[in-house]
Amino acid sequence: MKNYVKGKVVVITGGSSGFGLEAARLLLEMGALVAITGRDKKRLTAAMLELGGNAKTAERLVGVQADACSTADWKRMFKAVEKTLGPVDVLVNNHGAGVKIAPVEEMTDAEIKTVLDTNIASVIVGCREAVRLMKPRGRGQIVNVSSACAHHSWAAWGVYTAAKAGMVGFTRCLHKEMVAWGGKATCFVPGAARTNFCGAAGINADWLEGYPTGADFARTLVHCLDVPDNCVIEEVNIWGTKQTHDMLNPY
Repeated sequence: MKNYVKGKVVVITGGSSGFGLEAARLLLEMGALVAITGRDKKRLTAAMLELGGNAKTAERLVGVQADACSTADWKRMFKAVEKTLGPVDVLVNNHGAGVKIAPVEEMTDAEIKTVLDTNIASVIVGCREAVRLMKPRGRGQIVNVSSACAHHSWAAWGVYTAAKAGMVGFTRCLHKEMVAWGGKATCFVPGAARTNFCGAAGINADWLEGYPTGADFARTLVHCLDVPDNCVIEEVNIWGTKQTHDMLNPY
């Protein structure tokens, strides 16, 4: 079976852990050139050491410390990747954070702003910067990683859900803009998985026992990229079967 990502330059934000790290691992195995980004230098260095375990992989891998909420960092990161690996073919916006999961009346102005900046505003800015580079070449793909919260409702997740639901609508509009000049955009919508999301958001993770790992979902994330250039996967929803049994409701 043909491998469509071989030789492509793929940037993965939030690539030092979770879905991003596991997707980077798979893409390197498939022959892609991969750049991972992250805010935490220590974690990014550890991820680079883990992924670049052999000379063949190391020459196709670069890590760039960058904050997705900073326009200047987006511009600097793309320049660094192009200089090292070549023009960017694919951007995977995998970064994001719960920041604070709480009823809306308990959220401060600063917390609301941080949730929205981290999970949607930064994605829009990153897409803008990527499109400015891809459009002159007449090709390119963007994959935005949303959340099952985009289509389902849970108490205390409202602000985060607003960002992730907004991402789905934004990505559809983005695709319509990109396809006019040869590009495309996809939304990857995962259910809950055993990543470091809960720990970073300060919420209990015991309920995740038996749920998929980041690696389990990463295969489907990579499949969103591994299609012919004249095809697009509009949206993919993937769940752990345990969550569909225990947590889904019609509201």
